[in-house]
Amino acid sequence: MTNETVLNNTVSEIPVAAQKEAPQKRQHKQSVTDIIKLIVTYLVLTIVAVIVLLPIIYIVLMAFNAEKSLYIDTVFPTKYSFDAFVRLFENTDFLVWYGNTLLVGAMNAIGTLILVLPTSYALSRLRFKGRKYYLMVFLILQMFPGTMAMVAYYVLLNMLGLLDTYFGLVVIFSCTAVPGSTFMMKGFFDTIPHSLEEAAMLDGASRFQCVTKIVMPLAKPMIGLICLFGFGAPFGDYMLSKILITDPGKYTLALGIYQSIFSQSSTDYAMFAAAAILSSLPMTVIYMFLQKVIINGLSGATK
Repeated sequence: MTNETVLNNTVSEIPVAAQKEAPQKRQHKQSVTDIIKLIVTYLVLTIVAVIVLLPIIYIVLMAFNAEKSLYIDTVFPTKYSFDAFVRLFENTDFLVWYGNTLLVGAMNAIGTLILVLPTSYALSRLRFKGRKYYLMVFLILQMFPGTMAMVAYYVLLNMLGLLDTYFGLVVIFSCTAVPGSTFMMKGFFDTIPHSLEEAAMLDGASRFQCVTKIVMPLAKPMIGLICLFGFGAPFGDYMLSKILITDPGKYTLALGIYQSIFSQSSTDYAMFAAAAILSSLPMTVIYMFLQKVIINGLSGATK
């Protein structure tokens, strides 16, 4: 009798219940492991959510606090009030700063697209001498913080007579966004099949028609994402606006809030919190309504 026959006879002698018990144990262990992983995942996500939401909740509570102090004795204010919002509109030019920021944001979104779209398309579709060096230069430029060039920005715009102008501010915003936005846009263009343009050219379409009627419609998610980043840049910028804008009538939100609120002898932190909440509303609403655009832009072109 061979060893294989002996093994088969031995296995056949094992009760059927014992044979089914081993897979059931493995499934039970896997289910317990999955539950533990799920619990740990939810725990980590909860901790991250608390860390992210805690400052936002603190700012909201401070804005509706009747006191102007930075510190709150209790977890929730004992007295709620809208006085901070009333003081914000009565004592500052908040609406003027808001309009200035919206204008600069819109101009910056358009300017960034004008610079990024042709550059990224050329780097994605065309093969020319020095292409790799352009990409390397863009990558190196992202390694240096923008604060290193503040003096150069001031001197350059002063020579061109563009200080205290929105155009000069937008030029700097748009140009500094070109390296990072170009890499993002080029990566998205790379996911769009070349065969679509080749088929259109075989049907008689020109390169410009391929770009405008095929590539750009497919690239709408990334175009929207770059517009969103460009539009939101002035809302969080203080350093660049402080250096290039000195006319109080042209202040952006960050610059106006700081100059008007923190330059006072006694800082009104409740009014600052109210200004912060109102300043974040446009970007919050845009992100809520454009979630699909953002996700599609980061995930690549759809087939």
